[in-house]
Amino acid sequence: MAFRYLPDVALADVAFEAESDSIDGLFETCALAVTDVMVDPKTLKGGTVKIFSLEAPDLDRLLYDFLTELIISKDVDSLLFKEFSVRVGPGNLSLTAQARGEAIDRERHSLRNDAKAVTMHLFGVRQDGPRWKATVVLDI
Repeated sequence: MAFRYLPDVALADVAFEAESDSIDGLFETCALAVTDVMVDPKTLKGGTVKIFSLEAPDLDRLLYDFLTELIISKDVDSLLFKEFSVRVGPGNLSLTAQARGEAIDRERHSLRNDAKAVTMHLFGVRQDGPRWKATVVLDI
C-alpha cells in the first residue's frame, strides 16, 4: 500500500494518488491518506471500532462514499481512524469496512487539515495492469 501527495494538482485543496495490489488494499490506502491529511496518525490510538457498510452503483462512487463517510465521522462523531480493514464485495458495488481509531483529543492529537469533502475533480479508480490506483482531491 502506498500513497503520495500531488502538490501541483490543486492549490487550495489536497490531492493524492494511491495504489495497491488489490481493490481492498486501495480502499485501505485511500482511507489512510485521508487520515494523514487530517491528523498525524502516530498520535492516534485504536480503541474505538466503527463498521461501515456501503453500496454504490459503481466502483468510483463506492470509494467516494467511503471516504466521505470518514469525513462525516470526523465532523459528526469527532472520530478519527488509524487502521482500516476493507472488504469490497462481488462486482465492486458494496463494501464492509472496519475502522479503528478514537475520539478527537485536541491536547494529544496532532491535527493537520480540516478535510471538508471529497471532490469529483480528477477523482477516479482504475486498474493499471496488476495494480489498482485512485486519484483523490479533498476540499480543505
